[in-house]
Formats: sequence, C-alpha cells, structure tokens
Amino acid sequence: MNIPNTNITLDDLLDQMPIGIHYVDKDGFLRYQNKLAASRPAQGRREVGVNIQDCHAQSESLESIKRIFGDFKRGRKEPHFYVTQSGIKAVKVPIYDTEGNFIGILSYGHSVCPTTTSRTF
Repeated sequence: MNIPNTNITLDDLLDQMPIGIHYVDKDGFLRYQNKLAASRPAQGRREVGVNIQDCHAQSESLESIKRIFGDFKRGRKEPHFYVTQSGIKAVKVPIYDTEGNFIGILSYGHSVCPTTTSRTF
C-alpha cells in the first residue's frame, strides 16, 4: 500500500522506524514485522506465519503472553507496558475491528539505554 501522494509504501515507512514492530493476530500468529524487529536475535523461530508461543522459550514469558492475550480478548483497551529481561521497552496495543472484536496485537519496542536522558521536544 502506497502512502497517498508519495512513492513510499507503508512497509518502507515502518522499516525506517528505530523501533521493532510486530503484528500478531488474535490466534497468536505473527503476521507482520518490520526490518528492525526481524533483525533482532530471538530465542525461538520468529518469522511471519509462526505462532508466537513458539518464540517464547521461558515459561514466565509464555505466561505473560497468555495473560496479555486474555486481557485483550476480555475487552481491555489499554496497552500493556513493560521492560523485558533483555532490556527492551515493550508496548502491546490491542487492535479491534469496527464492531469492537479483538483481532490482534500491535507490538513495538526499543532498547533501553540507561546512560541517556530523555528529552521532550
């Protein structure tokens, strides 16, 4: 899909973001990842089409994913925010269709750098 009035596709735009972006459908299958997300090392297989439960080797990580999916399937609208053990600030945003049915999770994250200070522009 091209961005209107440009030669840029949505993939091109998302690939330039300095954050890893994933979209996982309501059944737990990875349906999209930008280049940065695909380039990060993973403990398990992480390619489009794989069930994300196969990507989470640690039981506490798998339980967290199940809890997040459960919250969103029950209608939670607020994102989940957390920092992973590998130092990634992660956000899981529920995605709903126009009728309000949960259809998946948009996930994005970036490395935490403790030596930098945040600035507001």
